Amino acid sequence: MKIKVNYDFTQQELVGETGVFEIADGTGLGELLRIIDARIIDAGKDKGIDTNYKTILAGRQLNGCMVFINGLAPKNMFETELHDGDNIEFVYGFCGG
Repeated sequence: MKIKVNYDFTQQELVGETGVFEIADGTGLGELLRIIDARIIDAGKDKGIDTNYKTILAGRQLNGCMVFINGLAPKNMFETELHDGDNIEFVYGFCGG
């Protein structure tokens, strides 16, 4: 299934404004966030940019402030199952990022 990701300005210098991820049916948001972070970290290495405050996760917590799926904040962030065509958005600005 395909999931569209809209990055916050915090990540755009590394991975662009949007990305499309092809993931297996039944994948949870937590797994997708780990995949996205791997892409951000790799891009940071390639471009010589520190990614400590640009990843989505910091350990087992969100590094950013808001994650939306189809315009709504999920209740069980990491366990939320994704569906084909979902649109993910990251917004750091709510916390002054």
